[in-house]
Amino acid sequence: MVKERAMRNGVELGLTIDPSVGIVAADERRIRQVVFNLLSNAVKFTPRGGSVVVASAREDGEVLVSVTDTGPGIAADDQERIFEEFQQTDVGLRQREGTGLGLALSKRLVELHRGRIWVESQSGHGSRFVFTLPIEKAGRNGG
Repeated sequence: MVKERAMRNGVELGLTIDPSVGIVAADERRIRQVVFNLLSNAVKFTPRGGSVVVASAREDGEVLVSVTDTGPGIAADDQERIFEEFQQTDVGLRQREGTGLGLALSKRLVELHRGRIWVESQSGHGSRFVFTLPIEKAGRNGG
């Protein structure tokens, strides 16, 4: 669904997978929802000719998943607020699309997996949304 919208809007999609990440113990459906929310937001706000890249990396006992776009960016004042229910930036309100629940839901789902989520951005320079998932140690919880 996201690929079709990206193609229609002239947005290039990319994927960078760190081979050291391996398999993560998580609820696949819930994490897929988080990635879908971040990816669909990135495609929605990235202008024609821009790009969106999904990437994974392993760092300090965690898996980091990021979605980076070349969209309008997010003002520092909005970066905490957008993870609250029914909150959108001015750009989001002008799009007249969405309810302001996707990032709040994503935050909740990531936290239920004992992870964290945040955004790195500034107005006019794109955004990078990142979430982490802990890497389970072998032998714990029957793993």
